[in-house]
Amino acid sequence: MPQYIHMNNHGFEKLIAVLTNGAKLVVEKPGDKMGELVEEERDLANALLMIAKKYGKFNEDRTGIWAGYTPAKENDNKRIGVKCSNCVLYQGGSSCSIISMNVEPDGYCRFAIIPDGVVAKR
Repeated sequence: MPQYIHMNNHGFEKLIAVLTNGAKLVVEKPGDKMGELVEEERDLANALLMIAKKYGKFNEDRTGIWAGYTPAKENDNKRIGVKCSNCVLYQGGSSCSIISMNVEPDGYCRFAIIPDGVVAKR
């Protein structure tokens, strides 16, 4: 079972996993939105980052983890704030920390980690 060490240094959230064989896996993510998450959301975001770092970004083919990405034009929830641009894993432009394909700011996937209070109630 890996041991995890969380660090926040110079605006970066860092997760260090010491694996059973002693190897270390380090995942860094700009901490701008990470600090807005509650502890369990932050742990989930860090776990997803660690998985993507270890196995590669998620894709939409028949192998690996399916992200269930929905493009902006099909996102019926973007008006209430469920969209990539509000997710802590979104890197801006068409980039995501965990999805290999191009994403849109108003798209979303099943892994959207959005801080509390960002999504409006219907």
